[in-house]
Amino acid sequence: MDVDRSTDSSASSLPMSWEEARSVYWLRNNHRPLGELLDEGFLNEARLAWAAEKAYDPRLKQAAAVLLDWVRQTSQASQPQEPGASLQPGDESRQTINARITVERARATLWPFKPFKGQPMGALVDARQLAIKDLGYAIESAWDERVRQAAIVLTAVCLNQIVDEPAPPAGPLKVIVFGKGYAERRQFALTMVQGLIMGGALGASVVLMAQELLKPKAADPGATLAKVLAFPEGAIALVVTLLLLAAIGWLIVFLPNLAVKKLDQQIKRYRKGQEGEECVVEVVRQNLDGNWILFRNVTLPGRSKADVDAVLVGPPGVWALEIKNLSGVYRNVGERWEFRTGSKWKTLKRSPSRQATDNAARLGRFFEADGIKQWVNSAVVWANRESALTVQNPSVAVWEIARLPEELGNLWQHKPIGETIQARIIEKLTTLCQQRTDEELE
Repeated sequence: MDVDRSTDSSASSLPMSWEEARSVYWLRNNHRPLGELLDEGFLNEARLAWAAEKAYDPRLKQAAAVLLDWVRQTSQASQPQEPGASLQPGDESRQTINARITVERARATLWPFKPFKGQPMGALVDARQLAIKDLGYAIESAWDERVRQAAIVLTAVCLNQIVDEPAPPAGPLKVIVFGKGYAERRQFALTMVQGLIMGGALGASVVLMAQELLKPKAADPGATLAKVLAFPEGAIALVVTLLLLAAIGWLIVFLPNLAVKKLDQQIKRYRKGQEGEECVVEVVRQNLDGNWILFRNVTLPGRSKADVDAVLVGPPGVWALEIKNLSGVYRNVGERWEFRTGSKWKTLKRSPSRQATDNAARLGRFFEADGIKQWVNSAVVWANRESALTVQNPSVAVWEIARLPEELGNLWQHKPIGETIQARIIEKLTTLCQQRTDEELE
């Protein structure tokens, strides 16, 4: 339906209330009121800032700016005082709460009770859907220790008390590499094939040249050629011989070059995949800390020789990541992946979603063999910033690299797995890595 731009422009110039801003709808990928998305934690400061600056719809742009201003004011109001800061008037009467989790972690904790079950507690407090009495109930009744601690922290913030947050974990993200990855191994193998082809072609050329040089020469080549051409059969035989020599020359020179060029294309694809993995690892390094460990090129026992591109292990759980760095135009609908050639769509031979779920299942069985019952989440990481990708109702989460920092931040909303389970998983994967390393050295 066509929209009158002049009407939108005039409307956007009018002031918009907070309630009006919450009723405006978000983009087509999640076409719901901004208020609902904000309460659920989908809309954060980064997404609102993007919409306030770049949204095409003027009304959405204005609403995002209103909510962004509100979020920033709320964040400033709940900001804890830094240790060692000078006391302000009235601070003498404020109590200091020694928190076991940070305010950020507390706000990201999911509320376990109806009717707001599964929503971030921080957003619920901001929207005044959780009152202090609700937080008090969680402190006394919640089964999850993290929920109780989050309720304590948010209660202190609501009462304007000083929150002494725990120190951040020491050290950056730890990355453990299981030797060479599949893409790197394929590059090496294809390079070896290239060398064999070129060496074979060169060897064949040398042999033919040596045979020609060692062949006995006729006393009078001109007289011999004249005798051959004196008969029709001789002329035909000479033409056939020349054609055979030309064909052999083509086989020796052009055919190997053609094969080498095709191998070059395959090597470039694998190299691009490896570069995509490196790019993703760098983004993960910048956004996760020492609470997490990233395992790369994980080769699990069993018949399948394919490795898991990356396994992310942290307090909220385990993720098997399938990293893709493909060029072109793609779309993902459910589990089906397609790419565009001209005006047609063709199905990918191997669905990245299926690869991710299969790897997660294999990893889960690997843990279960030692009695570790832990659900493994799966995700496809789209590493190419330039290729176009459309996602509709994906069967597996698809994380585009441009929004990967947001996706990594949302991982804290998952239910914690427990320090004992996390330690056993890390130990098992680390031991497997050491075994693979020893095998490669042998």
